[in-house]
Amino acid sequence: MPDPATAPTPRPARALLGEFTRLLLLAVVLPVLVLSGVLLWQASVSVREQSATRLAATAHAGARELEGFLQVHQAALQVLADRRAGEASLDDVARWQADLARISRHYPAFATMLVTDADGRILASEPGLPEGGPQSVADREYFQVPRESGRGHVSNAFRGRGHGRDVLVAVSVPLQADGRFAGVLEGSIRVDSLGMRRGGLDEHGFEVLLLDRALTVIQSGAGMPQRPLYALGDATGDRELARLARGERGMRSLRGALRDGDDAFAYAAPLDNGWHLVLLQPHAVVDAELRRNALALLAVLALVLAGVLAVAVAKLRRLGHSVHGLLERMQQFALDSDPSPIAPDNLPSELVPLVDAMNALAARARASYETVNLSLQEQRHLREELQSVAQRLLTVQEDERRALSRELHDDIGQSITAIKLAATSLTDDSLATDAAVRREILDEVIAIADQTVHKLRNLSLLLRPPQLDSLGLEAALRGQVAALARNSRLQVELDVAPIAQRLPAAVELACFRIAQEAMTNVARHAGATHARVRVAIEHVDGQRSLVLRVVDDGHGIDPERPGGLGLLTMRERATQLGGSLAINSREGGGTQVRAVLPIPGDGA
Repeated sequence: MPDPATAPTPRPARALLGEFTRLLLLAVVLPVLVLSGVLLWQASVSVREQSATRLAATAHAGARELEGFLQVHQAALQVLADRRAGEASLDDVARWQADLARISRHYPAFATMLVTDADGRILASEPGLPEGGPQSVADREYFQVPRESGRGHVSNAFRGRGHGRDVLVAVSVPLQADGRFAGVLEGSIRVDSLGMRRGGLDEHGFEVLLLDRALTVIQSGAGMPQRPLYALGDATGDRELARLARGERGMRSLRGALRDGDDAFAYAAPLDNGWHLVLLQPHAVVDAELRRNALALLAVLALVLAGVLAVAVAKLRRLGHSVHGLLERMQQFALDSDPSPIAPDNLPSELVPLVDAMNALAARARASYETVNLSLQEQRHLREELQSVAQRLLTVQEDERRALSRELHDDIGQSITAIKLAATSLTDDSLATDAAVRREILDEVIAIADQTVHKLRNLSLLLRPPQLDSLGLEAALRGQVAALARNSRLQVELDVAPIAQRLPAAVELACFRIAQEAMTNVARHAGATHARVRVAIEHVDGQRSLVLRVVDDGHGIDPERPGGLGLLTMRERATQLGGSLAINSREGGGTQVRAVLPIPGDGA
């Protein structure tokens, strides 16, 4: 016996082949069997869904086709009725006979046609009625409904009595003379002549059942047990058909619905005139399609499985070397500090997608780092801008406070001091007997007090106009426009759209201050003679907003020139409310200021 220590060991490729074969059986064959079952189930569901979709589409197409057929024939009668009514020749029987003959030639589906008077008596017919035939159709539905409704009508199924005993449906339109009902123009159509293309339905195994408003059969396929003029009753199959026709939507399975007792899927499509088109497809047709799809699917899966097994065994050796090379490359990628991408030139083609994915991952990591770094820089710049804006706003606030303090001290304070000195002089006993001097001092005190009150009112208006709180935005703007007109030669046109209710105080104040600053800039710097201020509620970017526009005919604004504190304040007022401010030069001269101020709590 050979020494076990010296016995040859199995070749690695052969051992790998055995392991891979067992793994392949567990990892491929068993999942393929499970997948086959799932796909067969999905195929069954898909075939039934496709059958339902095809059944519904065919039913609706047939209903539209039938409706178009009836509408065309009814339109032909309506045109003739309108023409004869317009000519006031409804009593001309000879002309009626010629017209009916002509319509009958052009529309051969009409089996009979007739014209009646207002009482239902037949005036003319095509073909002519036989001896002893009916002389009145007053009891027919196609006469009664147009007489009562004044509109055209498509009747239920009925049996003819003038020419044979065919099952018919009638298309009729009323005749009008001076706005009064004068009779009916009617055309009867044999039910087997209704315009439906039966050939396409038969090719797909469909059966047709056409019902009128009373659920009486108008037309039925060869495989249906019902015949024309059969009224659906209380039998089990009839009840299911009636329930489906009366309004149940979707495909339903009906047991024993066909002539040979087979089951069928059914779908009902309503017509505009109240009829119902029920389309049925035998279960056997759907089951045959399901079997065909299942056999084709199993054949494809078997071929795929065989091909996978053959290719896997054939490429086993190459795959082993590829896995070894992949491990080396992955270790190199993980440990190498050099971020340069891996070149796939010398690697197997099986690893190229993985190498590309690893290179793409490294590239995305570098791009993510650059994006984060750029975002940090933008945040730093934004923080610096916010700090700068905050500092400028503090400067503006301090300037306003300094101006207010100077106004109070230099102007109002001096006026109060003058009043005090004048009032003190009145206490001098030497003036007690000089009434003229005392009166002059009092007049001076009154004049200074009036000036002081006027200055205080102007200062109060500058801080916050009282009309804004008491009367609203429009009144405050009109007061500002009036004040500007008094103090300058600028003509200002104010247009404020109606606003149903008061806006939030912050929105009104921002709009007023921006308009005030804009109009002041126009008067001081624009060299304009006319300006227009418009205020309206608009939807901007899906948000209900107050939009202010100030337009002037001045020399425009220099885009290269930095804005002053007034423009900064205007823009900050809009930004604080989540809005925006745009200042642009207009073609032909002038400047437009547009402020968008969102209204809190209002969406699109």
